[in-house]
Amino acid sequence: MQNSESAAPTQPDLSDIQGLIIRGYTHPCSVHMLYQFSSAPADLPNISGFFKALVPYLRAAEDWGAIKPEIMLNIGLTAGGITIVRPDLNIKAFPYTFYSGPWSGNGAQQSLMDYGAGAPSMWWNQKFPYTAVHCAIHAYAMNPDAQANITNIIAAAASASNGAVTELLPLDSPTGRLEQYPLIPSDYIHFRYRDSIDEPDLDQNPTGTDQADLNNFLIGYSQLPHPVPGPITGPEGVFAKNGCYNAFRVLYQDAVTFYDFLKTEAERIAPIIGMSVEYTIEWLAAKLNGRWRNGSPLVLSPDEPEQSTSKATDFGYKATDMQGLKCPFSAHTRVANPRDEGVLVAGSTIVPRIIRRGVAYGAPLHENNASDDRGLIGLFLCGDINAQFETLYGWINMNNFSPVFPKGQPTPQDALIANRPTPPVPSNMTGSFTIPMADGTPVVVPDPQGSNPVLPQFVVTRGTAYFLLPSISALKEIAGVE
Repeated sequence: MQNSESAAPTQPDLSDIQGLIIRGYTHPCSVHMLYQFSSAPADLPNISGFFKALVPYLRAAEDWGAIKPEIMLNIGLTAGGITIVRPDLNIKAFPYTFYSGPWSGNGAQQSLMDYGAGAPSMWWNQKFPYTAVHCAIHAYAMNPDAQANITNIIAAAASASNGAVTELLPLDSPTGRLEQYPLIPSDYIHFRYRDSIDEPDLDQNPTGTDQADLNNFLIGYSQLPHPVPGPITGPEGVFAKNGCYNAFRVLYQDAVTFYDFLKTEAERIAPIIGMSVEYTIEWLAAKLNGRWRNGSPLVLSPDEPEQSTSKATDFGYKATDMQGLKCPFSAHTRVANPRDEGVLVAGSTIVPRIIRRGVAYGAPLHENNASDDRGLIGLFLCGDINAQFETLYGWINMNNFSPVFPKGQPTPQDALIANRPTPPVPSNMTGSFTIPMADGTPVVVPDPQGSNPVLPQFVVTRGTAYFLLPSISALKEIAGVE
């Protein structure tokens, strides 16, 4: 393994990087399996054997050519998992946010703000403690039979560990596993929005300062002064090199509440905007998100969705929409990536980026399955969990990061995915969503005169874990293979 303290290569070694970091997999089937390791030193050889059984299926970032692998997997380790499989490493050499965990009240939760049903004490449907998660196996397959095959391979490897590796089953479903549901179209989520449109370019420039550059994601690649991410020195730097962090978050999507909200509010708003209820439902859905449900950004297609802009990413807000008349300031996609709007937080003007690898779980809503669990399995990849993922989530929960939000007024939240505070809403926050209008009279939802003028909780956190996606060589070292 290359010494992490030597000069970073000008090009990343794709054969040593887990493919999930570089590639957006488009396999139609996947399962994301969670595991707990025994902390007994005597069980370490059995844990090593578990990894050895999986190494043949590890997928690196190299081009696989014209034919996709039928089955493949990638592996993540939490800080707790690393301390078990590599007890020689000092876990506190890793970033504080990583080893303190997403449940930390003095750390992550100041940004994630998981309340009520989504609080850490409720995670994983209370089937196991949040500290129990040590490992995630992200397995991908080309068809259901292939998925069953790779799932059985992984489960057999755990069974062969003599109790050293235990699968954790978080869902109330026939398997209990986090399995991809093949929604049609496949790039949509349960709220019927097109997803995963705007991703960082990952330009391979080790001295670049663009937030989309790979050196903001891949450990040991940056050649900037005081490089981040890390660690980059000592044995911890050797282990982490060519790795990337994954903020793994399972989000329940309350489709019943969402659709009912759209219908109720559209019936009220349609006469105000002079449109039909059917059009107003789609208009309101677009205003909440910042894109029409086909993906067209409101800045480019303010009046209706257009096929020509359905995957558009080349646009900004500064020149044409600083009043929010096209895209409201608290629309989800504008909050998650304010582009050139202008931000200023703690003296920084940087707009962080993350890589999103998400799939839907659970069957789509039908008349007879309203109570079923459904949502998003979210893999949010970054080099610095705090500066990238948690910063963006802090913006989602408290829209006070940009001059477009007036100071001295209650702070709004992301219209779609923010975690709503437990009532009563604090005086420094507002529970409503404002849609600026050309006549100067904004549309506010929910109905300010209604019985509950607070946005519903559309999305509820089911669980969160912070993983390192180590290099292929680091995983092989754990497995004891060359």
